[in-house]
Amino acid sequence: MKTALKFRDISVDEFNTYFYLDSPGYFLAKEAHEAGELGTALDTLETICLVNKLYDMELRNHIAEELKHYGKTVEYFEKYGTQEGTDLALQTLGAARMSQILREVMDDVRRQSKIGTGENDKPTTP
Repeated sequence: MKTALKFRDISVDEFNTYFYLDSPGYFLAKEAHEAGELGTALDTLETICLVNKLYDMELRNHIAEELKHYGKTVEYFEKYGTQEGTDLALQTLGAARMSQILREVMDDVRRQSKIGTGENDKPTTP
């Protein structure tokens, strides 16, 4: 007997796009789990996807804002999601600034998702 997952907060397409391990979503979902903020395995899957989606949007926006100073925002948007887009950002901003942006985005996403604050506590259900 096949059983299908029924997501509450994401679509199947979002799951297929944003679910991956070794990602910001995974690490923040792990923190949420340790803080008792996730009630079910489905909550965990959705949290990973939603955090990865938020991280992706925030990272894109942060990098685009930085590249604006170099007149390369449009080019970045055209190449976004490709190795060329990553290379453009790295070559323009440098590895040190990119590393700093990644940390800033992770902090922003943690703050926006309110993980570890107790505001996301969910009862555990079987």
